[in-house]
Amino acid sequence: MECRIHFKFPDKTKIKNAFVYHWRLWSLPEIRELLSEAGFANVVVYWEGDDDESDGEGNGEYEPTLEGAADPAFISYIVAYD
Repeated sequence: MECRIHFKFPDKTKIKNAFVYHWRLWSLPEIRELLSEAGFANVVVYWEGDDDESDGEGNGEYEPTLEGAADPAFISYIVAYD
């Protein structure tokens, strides 16, 4: 993914592409593998649970897991330690 930031000033001047960022989306298995290769003996992913309602919001409670639901938005924490 490529993101660009442009500026417009009060005097009508512009700076196009003042900042350009190239992003790569890393999957959780890739991140876990990289952390293991970096020397961390333990890598744990904590995934947020769903609330009891049907709106799909998180409940603020995190459980360790090896799999997560395919969702366009989710919150998880990755903990790596020796």
